[in-house]
Amino acid sequence: MRSIFTFILLLAISFSSFAQTQLDRYLMSKAKLVVRSGPGANYNEIAEVPKGTSVYVISSGYGEYSTIQYKSMNGFVLTNLLKQDTSIAEAEAAAKAAEAKKSAAAAAAAKAIADAERAKRAAEEAARKAIAEAERLKALAKADADAAAAAAAAANQNISAAERRRRAELAETEKALKEANLRASRSGKIANAPIESTTSSYGSNENTNRPSATSKLTREDKYKAWKKKTYKSGATPTAFSKFKGEFNYKLDNYLKINVGKNTDVMIKLIRMGKTQAQDKVVRLVYINSNTTQYIRNIPEGEYYCVIAYGKDWRENGPGKGVFTINPLYEKGQDILDYNTKKTAEGINLPSYTLSLDLLPNGTLGNGNDYQDNITPEDFNKF
Repeated sequence: MRSIFTFILLLAISFSSFAQTQLDRYLMSKAKLVVRSGPGANYNEIAEVPKGTSVYVISSGYGEYSTIQYKSMNGFVLTNLLKQDTSIAEAEAAAKAAEAKKSAAAAAAAKAIADAERAKRAAEEAARKAIAEAERLKALAKADADAAAAAAAAANQNISAAERRRRAELAETEKALKEANLRASRSGKIANAPIESTTSSYGSNENTNRPSATSKLTREDKYKAWKKKTYKSGATPTAFSKFKGEFNYKLDNYLKINVGKNTDVMIKLIRMGKTQAQDKVVRLVYINSNTTQYIRNIPEGEYYCVIAYGKDWRENGPGKGVFTINPLYEKGQDILDYNTKKTAEGINLPSYTLSLDLLPNGTLGNGNDYQDNITPEDFNKF
């Protein structure tokens, strides 16, 4: 009966030891330990533990006895024969400390790697932005240089209207003089004074009692009846008051126009169609001398400019306006491409700068014989 009870008790102890997930403590035997099957000297000896051997104490709740695990068996020994085994505890503490240091070192290494990666990405992004900004500034500088070169080329290609007018006036005067001389020769006399002179067309040395007939050539001002107008820069002249400009406020582009000191300008910005008949004026503006004016929010497309130079702007009804002092009219040869372009850095919005002026004599200079390539009537038809 006793052997059956001992077996049940040991079995229960074994089950309880397996049920625990964490060891309570390790103790070392101070003397040889007799392992019994129950908590008392009357129980059978089942093993002996040599002095100084470390055992695992399962429980100390059996009076003078404690249950232990030794090798693969469980049993009971006297509690007073056990002492604390510091070597295992110290080893476990050292192992935990080493593991903590290992974890801390791994975390520090991971943080250092992450910081290095962030610094690398930040440096790469800064370099990319610097390169993009340099490319943008380079493109702007090239665009300004191209615009300046195009303006210079256009100025060189245009022909002086003032010089053409001067030559035409001289030819007209010479023609009138020849006609006067012809009339005089038919009557036997040769005119020896300019037509513009108040001297008799038959000669100042003619000794005759016949009344002297004077011939004076004058130029009619065909714009005398036209109404003189003055405007602020950026205004639309009254003659074109019915004109409605086109805008695209999503596009922050512009045409910058610098006008010099010797002229006012009237400029029409014309979008090119598939044919010339489909060309359309989208902006129209008057600009005074010594002024910089911006035309902004220009819809996408390809454009050219039609420009009137001069002073003393006059109008004669809807769609009719001219300059009467040093007038010059031209259709620009440059194509202004305002189509947006997608690049690796984003959307490129083209903008241009146009510099306009005349020489003090009313010409574009450069020694050309002809500088305007359209008439006032052509300008008003656009």
